[in-house]
Amino acid sequence: MSLEVENIQHPQIKNMNLTICDLQYRSLHLHPEIELILILKGSATVNINGNTKTFHEKEVVLINANELHEIISETETSTVLSLHILPQYFEGYFPQMTFIKFEDNTLVSKNEGMFIYTFCKLLKTYLSKDPYYQLQCAGLINIMVYDILQNCAYHQIYNYRLQQTTKQSRLLSDILSYIEEHYAEKLTLTNLSEYFGLSTSYLSHFILKNLHRSFSEFLTYTRYFNAKALLMNSELSLTEICYSCGFSDYRYMNNAFKKYSSCTPNEFKKQIKTNTIPNSKAGILKLYSPQEMLNTITEFVKNNHLDQYNI
Repeated sequence: MSLEVENIQHPQIKNMNLTICDLQYRSLHLHPEIELILILKGSATVNINGNTKTFHEKEVVLINANELHEIISETETSTVLSLHILPQYFEGYFPQMTFIKFEDNTLVSKNEGMFIYTFCKLLKTYLSKDPYYQLQCAGLINIMVYDILQNCAYHQIYNYRLQQTTKQSRLLSDILSYIEEHYAEKLTLTNLSEYFGLSTSYLSHFILKNLHRSFSEFLTYTRYFNAKALLMNSELSLTEICYSCGFSDYRYMNNAFKKYSSCTPNEFKKQIKTNTIPNSKAGILKLYSPQEMLNTITEFVKNNHLDQYNI
């Protein structure tokens, strides 16, 4: 389970990137980029700051910079197109983007078909690397962002609040990383408070406010997810997995699986053997190559008759 500030690379154009992947689960994480996710196939349940909503094919998810989120599509593998873009991308002509926070994570557009087509054309342009493609990408991004600003509710975070938000995001990331590093040990809130030099009371409220789970609930969830990954990707026995993930006894792990998977670890293991659950540790089953992305988005545009919006 990777709990971190995701380090997203921008190999072609500074401050932005585009990817397509198949996924079942993306654990809680945050990143400094604004993210737009277009569901190309399947459906995905997205948990953003404790608010959960399921998105279906042709729907777009809008995630603010430094917004804690996870993506779950365990019953059916989802294929998603993601645009990550740093607010600094707009710095030279629209610096206000740094201070904007959207109030809803569901895209609202007066012409959703046009928006989705523009998103697909952006990927095609990005992949083409034709002369001046960077300018074409900038134009398409500006069309999309203009649409979002015109139709989606947002408010502006002023400098002091932005600094506070950034500071809290950094602390949250450090807490998540510490839990990931030490979840297999006997970990308590007191250990955490001593490490960060904060009171247990403050830390308890901070975790509950930002993770929407108590420290003990989140620790159990972390142990559960890592145990699940080992069940899917190792030959360890259930007892070995139990103790290597920090569960004090098998009953503790059994209860966690019943709570989060609605089945016991043993039942989950049997499902894996019968291939009813795809084998994946990270939850990202496949990161598409440039040619695979082009083929996928071309087929998506054709199947959904989006060429009518050709611009």
